[in-house]
This record gives sequence, structure tokens and C-alpha cells, in this order.
Amino acid sequence: MREPLMRKLALALPCLLAVACGGDFSNDDLEFQNALPQREDLAAKLPDSARSGQGLGTRGQRLGASQVLGGTSQLALQAYQAGTQFNTSVDGLLSLLELFRNAPPTTRETDRRIWGPFPADEHPGHELRFVMNRQGDSFAYLLQYRPQGGGEGAWWTYLPGTFKADGGIRKGTGTLALDLKEARKNGFDTKEATALDRLDIDYQTLALPTNVELLFTGAGATTPLTRYASRQTPQGLGEMAFRLPGVDFVPGGLMETLDILARWTPDGRGVLVLNILEGDAKGAQYTECWDARTRITFMQRNWDFLNPTEGSRATCPDVSALDPQP
Repeated sequence: MREPLMRKLALALPCLLAVACGGDFSNDDLEFQNALPQREDLAAKLPDSARSGQGLGTRGQRLGASQVLGGTSQLALQAYQAGTQFNTSVDGLLSLLELFRNAPPTTRETDRRIWGPFPADEHPGHELRFVMNRQGDSFAYLLQYRPQGGGEGAWWTYLPGTFKADGGIRKGTGTLALDLKEARKNGFDTKEATALDRLDIDYQTLALPTNVELLFTGAGATTPLTRYASRQTPQGLGEMAFRLPGVDFVPGGLMETLDILARWTPDGRGVLVLNILEGDAKGAQYTECWDARTRITFMQRNWDFLNPTEGSRATCPDVSALDPQP
């Protein structure tokens, strides 16, 4: 999901800015608002060098083109770039929710809040609303559109979400999605996202490490093919795991499906494991570590019986705090 699309999505609700000023929030309103995720809940934790843009790979780089001991790790740069793109996608969705978080609801019921309906300026002839329902500690919310003048049955859902609270403010598990297929069905132009039917976010902020997963379902697909997952600890350790189908990673007649797990420390040292699930080199596994300047310090290849490792494994940072807990 590219940044221009996310900016357009955020601009889909400009009318709310006019009503966001003024109005009072009850304590109960705040409970509904705290069920909506914020950026710090879901953003991937990147090293300082990656956040400042130093050394990020270009869009056209090919994964793993040339990995040499002591050279710059292209896979590390690709992992940091994936984290940056991950945060861009998350920001795009959360910017939609932010508008509602900052505006008082139009309608209040005991376990229900409604914002709107408002004219949908980006989609002339349509109006929108945001609905939140509460059942105990669980919340469900919907960003919906309908043609102007339509009845209650004319509403359709563009962005559904859920949150189950447990253990404090914004602590729990949640989901968030963007239904681009439904948008096109109702005549909306999804711009450069025509190859995508749906974007799903699943997250948990209840236990450490926190976890956020993005699932991309391509047009016509029945299940997500591409996924990105982010985990982080309070100490600043970060992790990105992603599955990439259709990558020309190894010369040959088949495209590869890659599973990549990258972990790093706050100062930028890291370790990465790449598995090829499908393609010309199915079953191949590659492991590497890098220093704070993203220079490769250790390499291991399971297919090379003569020279399976280079460098020293002792140079790999300790990121075991991200291991699954028993």
C-alpha cells in the first residue's frame, strides 16, 4: 500500500474537521475512543538509522542480489524499508480513525456512539458515518457509506474494526481492515490499489512483545498471500517477519515465495533468517548478522556443504527477548 493512496484515504473525511472543534466528551465517550488504536500501539520499531532514512534501499532493489561478508547487507536494508512501508500503511488507516477520535459523537446511546452522517466530499452523491458498539469489554466499529437519500439498509462498510479491552487503556487485542473490493463494487475509485481486494490488520497490545500483522489479499484471491508482522519489546528490540510471493530471487524458470524474519537492536545491529518456501531453490535457508552500520558479520547457507558459514556467529546480537514464550 503506497503513501499517495493513504493520503487520499485520509482526505476522504475532511468534513469531520469542521465539527471536531468544540463539544464535550463524557467519561463514557473516552472509553469508546480508547478502543481505537493509535500509532504508537501499532507502528514497527525501527533503529534510529532506519528512521532517519540513512541507508534505506531503493524501491527497485532486488532482494539478496549480492551478499558479501563485510559488505552492506541488502537484506537488512530491505527489512528496514519493509518496516517503513509497514508504518506508512498503518498510518494511512489510523489517520481515518484519528478524525473520529478528536470529534465528539453526533449520537450517544448507552452502548453505542455514532458520528454523522456527513457528506462524503471525496465521493459526491454519498454520505458517511462512523458507528461504534460496545458489549462488555468488546467494541466493534464501522466506517460506512451510502448514496445520499438512501435508507438504513443502503449503508455499506468500508472499514470494519474490533477491540477487546484487557488490562488497561488500549491494552488488548484488535482488528482493523480496509475493504477495497466492496468499495469498487459500490463505484468508488481505489486508485493504485486496484490489484488489492483487502488489507487486514490484527494486533495485540496486551502482552509483551506486542504484535501487529498486516495481511494483503490480492484482487480475486480467497486468502491473503502477502503478510507483514511486527513485534517489539520495551527495550527497543524490533522484529519484522514477512512473506513475499512471486519474487524473482534465484535465476531459473520459477518465481520464489520468501519467508523472512529480521530482528534488530536499537543501535541497528541485527540478524535475519530467509527461507525459500517455493520456487527454483525451494528449501534453501540463508542466515546473516550485521553490525550497527549494516555491514555483514556472519553468513550461513544450508545448501553450501563446502563453505556453509563465513564470519563469526558471536557477532550476532542477542535478540532472544523476542522469542516466543512457552
